[in-house]
Amino acid sequence: MAYYVILISIIIGMGVWVWYLLKKNKEHKKEVERIEKERDELAELGKGLDEYNKKMQEKKELAKEKIMRLFASREKISHRDVVTALNASKNSAVRYLDELEEDGKIKQVGKTGQGVFYIKV
Repeated sequence: MAYYVILISIIIGMGVWVWYLLKKNKEHKKEVERIEKERDELAELGKGLDEYNKKMQEKKELAKEKIMRLFASREKISHRDVVTALNASKNSAVRYLDELEEDGKIKQVGKTGQGVFYIKV
């Protein structure tokens, strides 16, 4: 009789242990699904950022082309001319002009202040 009690206790214990393992496995699967979903969302967000960066690069290139077209009618331009032509901020205008200068397309005359202007190289 004592053997039956011990045997039944072992069987019940194993049943509880199997139930616990199945429960943990189910929780693990849910966690894996959550992580995979998050990974997919981040990948989709990355695609959106790539598209945004591409559009911003295109916008920058168009702005720089428009700046170069200003030289068709003028020998020299200032950052104010670029702000007006592009309807952009002073910082954006200066950044575009700096990039064009780095590209060797224009040259800055003057160091700082209102006397600074740019000429086509």
